[in-house]
Amino acid sequence: MIRKKIYNIIYAISAILLMVSCTPQKELMYFQTNDSKDTASVYKYTYPQGESNYSPNYLLKERDVLYIQIKSSVDAESNKLFSDQNSYYSTQNESGIYLNSYVIDKNGEINLPVVGKIKLSGISIEDARAKIENKVSEWIVSPVVICKMVSFKVSILGDVNRPGTYTFYQGSVNVFDVISAAGDLTYYGNRQEVKIVRKAANEDIIIKIDLKKADLLKDPQYYLQPGDIVYVRSNKTTKSLSYFSQPLSTITSSLSLITTIVTLVFALKK
Repeated sequence: MIRKKIYNIIYAISAILLMVSCTPQKELMYFQTNDSKDTASVYKYTYPQGESNYSPNYLLKERDVLYIQIKSSVDAESNKLFSDQNSYYSTQNESGIYLNSYVIDKNGEINLPVVGKIKLSGISIEDARAKIENKVSEWIVSPVVICKMVSFKVSILGDVNRPGTYTFYQGSVNVFDVISAAGDLTYYGNRQEVKIVRKAANEDIIIKIDLKKADLLKDPQYYLQPGDIVYVRSNKTTKSLSYFSQPLSTITSSLSLITTIVTLVFALKK
């Protein structure tokens, strides 16, 4: 009877220690729905009438860097008018692309050869391309303009596997693009309270998002802007418990040893 009580006490203590040292799997899951079982194979959000989606149409601003290539589709000779002044720099790497690009100045303008200054701030990349094309059509026949932004850089800090600054050569970037580039959050990263630091015209904005909620997909903040800083704070509970993980492991092993010794003692007494 006494032996049984001792065993029960040891097992109860071991179970409590194991439960305390573990983090529920649900705390590590992304895109959770309101369904408690979360068994749906498709999560769908239907946008209100008149809305398409929240993917932003980014508007250019001061210090954005644009790679611009201008050619005529019918007159190769006229291409010399807009030949790149820095064509001897390779465009096979990031620095070469930057040196072949144009920076929007404090007046919201770029200065193109032959054409001169063109105001591009406050409009989208596609509108900028069309505006440049319209301008250069005065100089060459049937112009073809390529306009790409090469300054879409986002920094990510905190509890991720590879913190740093990442450059994206695409029209839009969402928060999971950056998290994926950073090798995902660590075990201790707080998925429920990720902060985005954004520099606006006259202020800095801090935005909080919850990666665990599937509703994040319909949140405008799901998409990032150039220059954003994503900060992943630590999950205090998980990290605090991690400090006890080694001692708890030792304690559990000790309890197992005690159980073995007690068993042997009672066996020898028989």
